[in-house]
Amino acid sequence: MPQLEDKVAIITGAAQGIGRAVAKSYVQEGAKVVVADLLADEAAVLCDELNSEYGSSNLPVAIPVATDVSDKSSVNDMVARTLEAFGRIDILVNNAALWKALERAEFWTIPEEEWDQVFAVNTRGPFLCSSAVTPIMQEQNKGKIICIGSATIWTAQATLTHYVSSKAALIGMVRCMARDLGPHNICVNLVHPGITDTGGTSREYLEERSKRRFIPRVQEPTDLTGACVFFGSDASDFVTGQQLNVDGGIVMA
Repeated sequence: MPQLEDKVAIITGAAQGIGRAVAKSYVQEGAKVVVADLLADEAAVLCDELNSEYGSSNLPVAIPVATDVSDKSSVNDMVARTLEAFGRIDILVNNAALWKALERAEFWTIPEEEWDQVFAVNTRGPFLCSSAVTPIMQEQNKGKIICIGSATIWTAQATLTHYVSSKAALIGMVRCMARDLGPHNICVNLVHPGITDTGGTSREYLEERSKRRFIPRVQEPTDLTGACVFFGSDASDFVTGQQLNVDGGIVMA
């Protein structure tokens, strides 16, 4: 039996990379998904692929919603569109993040505007999205919120202080949200990927870094799907406030 049968999931930043892989795995496990992303064309292409293989024009399993997670009105529209299409929200995957476009720099040279932009997407985004779905999940007396962090918080990635700090902030946020939402049977957990081949880093660099892993290969977006399916499924109903490193052992190296 599919692990996510009849569940409805919002996945932010799902047009590419890790979010795309999670969206595909969720549909394969029986869920309906909202592909929430600023990359509207790419989101629509993914939904067309998923509906062609798993759904139909009359009964879609995936819909695209153009979403800026740093903007409250955009997030509220995302939630409204989800309810209009599918009638409920069971899972939120806070995956959208800003990092590919960032200039590598020592922390004292990072412009304040860039620092604020990174936190607006990577930290305020999960806060806004989680806040928006909480009333629906409370009414349902059940829900799953999954945040995508980063193994860089353990390795102190050089020249990315703004990115690393924005991801580290999710630890406290997830723990506090888990405490607040536990009485409503809403579980909140955090998944930390290692450096992953999402198209923003050269393959040569990824292969070199992979030599440090216990499992010495390049990490692919699909390596995250098992953890995200587990945290979205009924199998994790008594697991909350937790962090899981999915990195091939790189933070132990």
